Amino acid sequence: MSIFDKVKEMFGGAEEKLKNIPEQAKNTGGQAQDSSGGVMDSAREKAEDLANQGIDKASSAASEATGGKYDDQISKGTDMAKDAADKIDGKEG
Repeated sequence: MSIFDKVKEMFGGAEEKLKNIPEQAKNTGGQAQDSSGGVMDSAREKAEDLANQGIDKASSAASEATGGKYDDQISKGTDMAKDAADKIDGKEG
């Protein structure tokens, strides 16, 4: 028995639960498949906001840890990360 078999045994039935996710989404009253926005859009916007907060926090920590010596590089990295996070909700800006 390999380590992977042991892990599978520990999480028994997890595969079946994962396979049923699309079916479970249908049973939520259509919230997960709301094509006009709704729940999914608000979740994406919330995820984007949380990502931006994390980026700001990491940027501040990096600047503080380096004593401001690498602020230009940190700023460039922060801008690139925020551009990537901006794409989470599928809208520009």
